[in-house]
Amino acid sequence: MADLKLKVNQSVELNVESGVYEGEYISQVTKIDDDEIQITLPIKKENLVPLPVGTELEIFFSDQRAQYKFKAKINSRQRNNKIGTFSVEKPNKLYKIQRRDFVRVPIKITVEYRKLVGEDIINSKGNSKRVKYNEDKQEEFKETLSEDISGGGMLLRVNEEIPLNSLIELRLDLDDLDFKTIIGKVVRVDEFVDRNDKVGSGIKFINISQKRQDEIVQWVLQKQLELHRKGLL
Repeated sequence: MADLKLKVNQSVELNVESGVYEGEYISQVTKIDDDEIQITLPIKKENLVPLPVGTELEIFFSDQRAQYKFKAKINSRQRNNKIGTFSVEKPNKLYKIQRRDFVRVPIKITVEYRKLVGEDIINSKGNSKRVKYNEDKQEEFKETLSEDISGGGMLLRVNEEIPLNSLIELRLDLDDLDFKTIIGKVVRVDEFVDRNDKVGSGIKFINISQKRQDEIVQWVLQKQLELHRKGLL
């Protein structure tokens, strides 16, 4: 049996690959015992998704070091304190994965941003190693709203067209997550129709630690779970 890195109350992503309920869902672990894992039945648009016994699915989750997945089959369903749950066997094997195309949640949060005048230092693998810039030469922060956010980046609504590959410094307030700023790079420019001439800047987070990225992933999954429960997704 695999060394399980999953915890009670942790958010997980479910991928049902076929059948009537084919799709991706967000759910939550409610119990872990010696042989089984108990997970809440997902909710979509305020309706319970009654995944039946025998459903085969993939379960994704992350810890502070990496993202993981395992294959499972629903063995039984329960109802605990009016909450529908299902049980799967603990996996024999976990697959460590690199998931750069993270789940995106459409949510508006206040973001402060500024374009950086600096240099993106690239390592031999083509990844951002660090960003070098002079604080005295930087402009003031501007305030705007996000359109969506994921563990890998976010889409901002801005009043200006920021050129592709521009370096951006972001200040985010993600509840109790303990960090101040993130450096990003503009990888996409969108035009919003009938939105007061706002422009969408797609930002990819760069030079970000695995720990910080995992914290954002968990925050995003939790927000998506809340939106599903409210019927907003």
